[in-house]
Amino acid sequence: MRHVFALVGSRGDVQPALAVALDLRRRGHEVVTGVAPNLVPLAVRLGLDAVPLGIDSAALLGSDLVRRDMRSAHPVRRVRALRAVASAGWDELRTGLAALLDDVGGADTVVTGLLGQEVAAAVAERRGLRMAALHYCPVRANGVVSPVSGVRGPRTTRAVWTLGERVRWGLTRRAENEQRAALGLGGTRVHLPTRLRDAGAVEVQAYDPALAPGLVDEWGPRRPLTGFLALDGAARARLGEAGSGADGGADASAGATAGLDAWLDGGEPPVYVGFGSMPVADPRALLAAVDAACAELGVRALVSAGWNDFSGADAGSNGAGSDGGARGAGRDPDRVRLVGAVDHAAVLPRCRAAVHHGGAGTTPAALRAGLPAVVGWYSADQPMWGDLLRGAGVGVARRASTLTQPGVLTRALAEVLDETTAARAAALGARLVPPDRAVAAAADAILGG
Repeated sequence: MRHVFALVGSRGDVQPALAVALDLRRRGHEVVTGVAPNLVPLAVRLGLDAVPLGIDSAALLGSDLVRRDMRSAHPVRRVRALRAVASAGWDELRTGLAALLDDVGGADTVVTGLLGQEVAAAVAERRGLRMAALHYCPVRANGVVSPVSGVRGPRTTRAVWTLGERVRWGLTRRAENEQRAALGLGGTRVHLPTRLRDAGAVEVQAYDPALAPGLVDEWGPRRPLTGFLALDGAARARLGEAGSGADGGADASAGATAGLDAWLDGGEPPVYVGFGSMPVADPRALLAAVDAACAELGVRALVSAGWNDFSGADAGSNGAGSDGGARGAGRDPDRVRLVGAVDHAAVLPRCRAAVHHGGAGTTPAALRAGLPAVVGWYSADQPMWGDLLRGAGVGVARRASTLTQPGVLTRALAEVLDETTAARAAALGARLVPPDRAVAAAADAILGG
């Protein structure tokens, strides 16, 4: 069988799906992979023949549309920005996916993530193909997991989800029908969840049932909960990131990774701090907040720059310095170390807690490592993950923009750096579905097995 993956969004949106693509290929299936243009090198390093699809996700996340307009205090500007972001890159995705299918002579299945589902579903409908989607968090109406903090009870939870689906449909309906018209399909008044259900599409829930008890019974086999998806050790080594045992630092954008093992071994396990693809508004202020928290709590921190430029973040120095340590403004390089991208599966088990954005990649990596977490959320599913970790007793959540305010990060870390929370986090990590089983279950679901 031939499966065409149409994956757009950030690394957290794309990398888990690539693990499934690799598994399908190992089983002897033909896999064709289209990813956001900026993530083609990532897929190629994994050994996949990837082609660019859609728009550059790093450019979108760093744009004024996301960083300024979506956070505007003016409601009209904010709604316009939300509508624009919801359908950003749809034209490029439609034309690119259609061209990719033409180039390979068709497919049996179109596999997509959450982002771009509307376009991928329309292309699959137009060509009579099976459709499968990978969801990294609950996004369909249910009575178990609330999308809004503080909402309790099955009836109220379901009502909030239903309202959210209506809002989403209101934001995207015009753009979606424009895409359908461009494909020669008629317009629709029915939102995507209902159409996918009626088409028999499988929506793989690529997160762990331990964090969403009850969803397995509510959703059944069409929305199977497989566990969190992750690359195996051999695939991670091909990425060559810090801690992987390879040469390291292929994606590093700040600081050197040489000597990271020695630094990790040279003291108590540190707190990991990383926000992945999310734009850190003030890297210098974040480093200062991390350093202050470490000094007060008597801990070390490993700060990963992710997609951010920390090169000018250290006042009084030329960035992280040759040894990767945070310098300037009185910071101790032995206390706070700055690096680029790291291999989460290799590095996080050597840490004692994590400060992250609640993303689809970092959240499960920290959970599997048995780490309590401070979730500094930005938007989308991130506040939900913060609530789920708090409900499990293994984390706290704060808006990311508040973490640089005096004392906020220190107090949040103090809440999770205790033996009771650490024990709960370790116990939860041991209960999670192993990554190889999760990936295999997702592949089985795509194949209809």
